[in-house]
Amino acid sequence: MAKLQTMLVVDDSRLQRVILNGIFKDSFRVVEASSGEECIEILAREGEKIDIILLDLVMPGMDGFEVLTKKRKSPVFGKIPVIVLTMSEEENDRARAFSLGAAEFLSKPVNPEAARLCVLRVMQAAAGV
Repeated sequence: MAKLQTMLVVDDSRLQRVILNGIFKDSFRVVEASSGEECIEILAREGEKIDIILLDLVMPGMDGFEVLTKKRKSPVFGKIPVIVLTMSEEENDRARAFSLGAAEFLSKPVNPEAARLCVLRVMQAAAGV
């Protein structure tokens, strides 16, 4: 039996984390963080085990943009693909997230099938498939 890949879901909304866990629990080992700070702590502890990150942009404290900025400076974290989650329709937010290294963008509320396809596409691209 193949080892499940690990997904880190970072969102300050418990409900969003529950929804995303429900969508991906059969395909990934899902690790959850409720803040940008917790995300960075998890990555420092077990970053080499994380295969993909779903990252909310708007969170109190360290937001998703700050997390992406730290990602660029980290040799381990820098290699992990990040899909950004947000309710924002601001084109500037999209452009900023992409310029900071986001691989893809998912709008909330997340459509389960679109989310699965998006993650599959990003994982394949990261693997060079």
